[in-house]
Amino acid sequence: MGENLKYTRDEFFNAFGKKVWISPFEKIVVLADTEKRVIEIFEKHPRGMATASWVTYHYPKASSLITHAIGEGSQSFFRVNEGKCNLDLKAGISAAGIEEVKINENEINITYAGLGGGGVGAVLNRGLAEGVNSIEIIDYGGGGGLSKATLSFDLKQKIVIGVDDTDTKEEGATWSLANEIAYKIEKEGLADYLRHTLVQLYPRNPHKTQNCVSTALTFGVDPKNVPLFKERIFELINKHTLSKETGLVMLNGIGIEKELRDYSFKVKTSLMSLDEAIVFSKKVKNLEVLMDNWGLIGAIAALGYSEDPNEAVRL
Repeated sequence: MGENLKYTRDEFFNAFGKKVWISPFEKIVVLADTEKRVIEIFEKHPRGMATASWVTYHYPKASSLITHAIGEGSQSFFRVNEGKCNLDLKAGISAAGIEEVKINENEINITYAGLGGGGVGAVLNRGLAEGVNSIEIIDYGGGGGLSKATLSFDLKQKIVIGVDDTDTKEEGATWSLANEIAYKIEKEGLADYLRHTLVQLYPRNPHKTQNCVSTALTFGVDPKNVPLFKERIFELINKHTLSKETGLVMLNGIGIEKELRDYSFKVKTSLMSLDEAIVFSKKVKNLEVLMDNWGLIGAIAALGYSEDPNEAVRL
């Protein structure tokens, strides 16, 4: 292909959106940790189609930049280092991947490439997703060749909220209330609501309401909206909780440190006091306590399993 073709998302839609064999990704959100120089990509796949298993299998095999990939139904999650690599593209084995990531002040550029249908997905289907700002096509080989493009996204900050004890023995459900509040915040335009994780805690805890489960909520937030987001999440939880023992915490950044994972495992397998939780909360980098009642123990524990929903529900 000759000179690269650059499009805004609207221009790209006008050029390719009416092709019946293109199935647009619903949404892509990209989070960046500017200290660690790492990003996370959250994707909702076309029309609820479960292509997540395909991309999370092929992409890490082709790209050395990808350190973690998981598919959950019609969503995929990638953790990717900033940099550039030579893709190891092999038809049917490692057919598509991420070649380059650049983290800029307000924007993230990701170069995707793939063979055949994998290239169509990497370039055309992703280029039509909500969340894409612009697309630069470097190569387009159609259904049988190599396709490559650089997609740009707004830089979002990762924030995980941990919450516990919003219900009573007579009424309420923390996991359900948390989900509705997160959904409301997204509808208000304050954040992208990316993940809801239920975390099973020590079931023989005498202080539990019933099932002893806390909740983690993962968001992508425009850095300039973080103070307003924090204010709103506190306002809504404080307004709608039915309990006087609610715990609420906020964690910024990408990655769960070992000490936090160890804490969460301890709360999952044994009793812990509120004093222990308060002391621990002061040791965790980028952790902010918004409500420090009895539920603080479980709220912090929810953070440690926020990236592993399958393990989170186990004892």
